[in-house]
Amino acid sequence: MPTELLMPRVQPAMQDGMIVKWLKKEGDQIKKGEVVVEITSEKASCEVETFHDGILYKILANPGDVIPVNNPLAIIQLAGDKPEDFPGLETVKPVPIIVVEGKQIQVTSETPNGNGKIKASPLARCLAAEHGVDLASLIGSGPGGRIIKQDVLQYHQSHPTVAKQAPAMQQQDDKRIPLSIIRRETTRRLQLSKDNVIPVTSVTEINLTGLLDLYKSCKELWRDVYKTNLTLNAFFIKAVALSLKRHELLNSTLDSDAIVIKGSINIGLAMNIDDQLYVPVIRNSDTITVLEIAQRVSLFAQKAKDKQLTLDDMSGGTFTITNVGPFDVQFSTPVIAYPQVGILGIGTINVRPVYQGDDIVKQSLCYVSLTYDHRVIDGAPAAGFRKTLKELLEKPFVLLN
Repeated sequence: MPTELLMPRVQPAMQDGMIVKWLKKEGDQIKKGEVVVEITSEKASCEVETFHDGILYKILANPGDVIPVNNPLAIIQLAGDKPEDFPGLETVKPVPIIVVEGKQIQVTSETPNGNGKIKASPLARCLAAEHGVDLASLIGSGPGGRIIKQDVLQYHQSHPTVAKQAPAMQQQDDKRIPLSIIRRETTRRLQLSKDNVIPVTSVTEINLTGLLDLYKSCKELWRDVYKTNLTLNAFFIKAVALSLKRHELLNSTLDSDAIVIKGSINIGLAMNIDDQLYVPVIRNSDTITVLEIAQRVSLFAQKAKDKQLTLDDMSGGTFTITNVGPFDVQFSTPVIAYPQVGILGIGTINVRPVYQGDDIVKQSLCYVSLTYDHRVIDGAPAAGFRKTLKELLEKPFVLLN
């Protein structure tokens, strides 16, 4: 009897998955352990292997389809299976593709028209589409009344107005992009934040001249000695973690009638990889070094590129950082990742003249915006957090202790 290839449960919390790409087509021989299809779930992507030798008889889900866990993706024909073992299943005939002037065009041999069918050659259909000719207006001169190339060209030459009107009548199809599993989950969480948080955003300007000097002096050394790609985000994470240690109210959640101060400081760092948002979590950021933070950030970035981030990699965050500076954004009003109560937005770094005593010097300045849940945090504690963060980033050597 035939067997089914099912949507696997990749992670414990996974409810459904989306088809990314079929690596095999209907009729292909497949072997046990061979990868057949790529899927993506809420937090990660993976390849699905078959548990049987056989033939990929019928594909039941197309790329972009979201399929619940344990639902069938395809039917696999096993050795000894007979046609009567496949009730109600018909193989899909591929749509012919021809090439006209370097373009691939899908065509069919017959198209319904009223009570009958229009018989036309593939080339005739392509020419009719190109010149705006209605095939129903033509009488075919080919075998059995089939419309051929010459019929379309003759009609087009005798009706020149068709060619002029056709472009004005043509309309480009809308492009529909299915929501990925991760985008659906992001949407859900943003809605939770909107429905459950009272956000307030305040902005502070920080002088990062000293931090940039420290970063530049460490970057090449750490790359050569520790094989680590250092970014400014490692310093930002460490500074935020130490600030949260002094202002623990921002490292909390609201649970009914109580504020729960979290025992660990776990910083989520928003990453945009291939136009997809990921927020891996650097756990215990206050107790590890900037080097260790940089190593974890680098690892998570690579895992995101390889689509190997797991649910555990992106769970348990207590505060979030989003750095929009590389996109030339001055400052932002980021959305809190519910049920957290705070998020820090980092803007672009601007070089501007600044007074130092009576002198004017060139300095690197940056706006950081703190969005916090006003149900839990008032203006004074939020200001205290921003003040501490400013002190740490403007005297960055303390971050290396």
